[in-house]
Amino acid sequence: MEQGTRRVLLAVNGSDESMTAIRYVCGCLPPRGSEITLFQVLSSVPEEFWDLEKDPVWAKRIEIVRTWEDEQKKRCNDFMDRAGAHFRASGFSADTVTTKIGVQKEGIARDVVREGKNNYHVLVIGRGESGSNPQMPLGGVTSKLIAHDSLPSIWLIGGEPLSSRLLIALDSSPQAISLIEHVAAMFDCRKLDVTLFHAIRGISVSIQGMESIFPSDYAKSITEDAQTKIGPIMEKAKKRLIEAGVPADNISIKIASGVTSRASAIVEEAVQGQFGTIVCGRRGVSQVDDFSMGRVANKLTQLARSQALCIVA
Repeated sequence: MEQGTRRVLLAVNGSDESMTAIRYVCGCLPPRGSEITLFQVLSSVPEEFWDLEKDPVWAKRIEIVRTWEDEQKKRCNDFMDRAGAHFRASGFSADTVTTKIGVQKEGIARDVVREGKNNYHVLVIGRGESGSNPQMPLGGVTSKLIAHDSLPSIWLIGGEPLSSRLLIALDSSPQAISLIEHVAAMFDCRKLDVTLFHAIRGISVSIQGMESIFPSDYAKSITEDAQTKIGPIMEKAKKRLIEAGVPADNISIKIASGVTSRASAIVEEAVQGQFGTIVCGRRGVSQVDDFSMGRVANKLTQLARSQALCIVA
């Protein structure tokens, strides 16, 4: 990332959820060196539809559709005005906040993806909860966006999260320190209270007759090995955060051993510790090319419903 420049794409839809995402960004990004683009895709009416205006039967209906289009544009412009005012009140100069309103071309998600490829460092989106299907916690557009590995890092905003308390979920992969570099580059580090967190899974044998395969001290050796690997990464991460401006007293390290689910352990820690932001990597230790996200990141998108989830590419 270029030093001193944070290019953020904020995909909005005029909802209260979008305004929550705006408040979150205003609370965590230093105004100086940040460039914000507010982007909204408006639903389109096919050009062929307007040809029906010549038919007297359709004339009244066309008028209703034109009124709907005008109202849609008005609501969008009003929202952009309110968003811009909120950024200015938070210390962002007018020339650092750009608004883009586009008519839907290929589909809302695909149009956002196309815009997101224009050298942004972060795409910020709301969770877009699915009201019609409680088993699908993410809205359709949001689900499509987080599945795209061609996009930059994604901030998925849920609830009304505070941006100053960060839980950074580290693993022993070579990419772990990239999470720290992301935080150092994007956040106002002087305001942060950070916990570096690592969850070690326990050994569970559920198939009858398989218990004898694992020696009694096997689980203990697995835990000790994991702690040995993560220790130096934790210390390196802490040192980098201090260099970035996080007060040393505001950084803590926590390792949870014997958990049944790493993602569940991360969310449980976030809830209990009142962390508003969870930072994780898009890929885990395995780095499987066939999947755009690792298992932990994917589960976190489903479980972290009241936090901001920063998925670092």
